[in-house]
Amino acid sequence: MKTAAAYIRVSTEEQIEFSPDSQLEKIRLYAEKNRFLLPDELVFLDEGISGRNTLKRPAFNNMIAMAKQKPKPFDVILVWKYSRFARNREDSVVYKSML
Repeated sequence: MKTAAAYIRVSTEEQIEFSPDSQLEKIRLYAEKNRFLLPDELVFLDEGISGRNTLKRPAFNNMIAMAKQKPKPFDVILVWKYSRFARNREDSVVYKSML
């Protein structure tokens, strides 16, 4: 069974349908259905933070730092929607190629 990390981000309080609990519930269902182990300590949450700049997202940066470790602590990163991971093309390209 592969190990997954989950990344959750909510930028404003108005995003109720994108709440951290809602995102985590959908990610956990996906992980279970696809036989991924998702330990609580590998759930990363940035709340109230815009996705435009990854430098201002501490949980995201912690997750990326862990992803670079040897041996790797997880095999995949699960997100509810890709826009939670990266909001601009440059960051998307950088982190996809890095991972």
